[in-house]
Amino acid sequence: MNKALEANQIQGKQAVHAVGMTVLLVSFAMLFATLLLGYIVFRLTTDTWPPQGLARIPLTLPTISTLIIGVSSVFFMNFEKAFMTNQLGKMRAFFGLTMGLGLGFMLVQLELWNSMKEMGLWVSGGAYPSLFYSLTWIHAAHIVMALVSLLFLVPRLFEGYDMDRITWVQNVGKFWHFLGLVWFVMYIVMFVY
Repeated sequence: MNKALEANQIQGKQAVHAVGMTVLLVSFAMLFATLLLGYIVFRLTTDTWPPQGLARIPLTLPTISTLIIGVSSVFFMNFEKAFMTNQLGKMRAFFGLTMGLGLGFMLVQLELWNSMKEMGLWVSGGAYPSLFYSLTWIHAAHIVMALVSLLFLVPRLFEGYDMDRITWVQNVGKFWHFLGLVWFVMYIVMFVY
């Protein structure tokens, strides 16, 4: 009886945590959608693009960022699979690769911001650069939150599978994949289009 009751309590907590993460991701999605909509409206109402003869941001660094965050999502999915099958060695490897690529993404973002400054695109330089900085800074802040969330999974690397922690792993994964998707949309809308 106690095991059945304990399993029901764990499932109840998991359901609450899953709903909480869904609400959080919907909130973040609304934030990014609002910012991107503002960017799109500005872009569609501007006669020339980029406006005021400003330089277009080269695709190299944003493309590298996109590849990095995409591959990190694949590694996190592999981490989740290794967690579910309690393969500690694979868990550690895929976790390390995910964390390393997350940090790499941030380094490329720093280089992107530096290259924008070198091009004369300062945050105070009008709507065009300030929108780029705002969107990328807000996304970077969320990446930092996701990296901190990843650190909460470090005990799993030593303890392995725990039914009570499945939702933690899944929720961090949802957040990580969400940020990858948001970056991909930003990449298409802000850099490619």
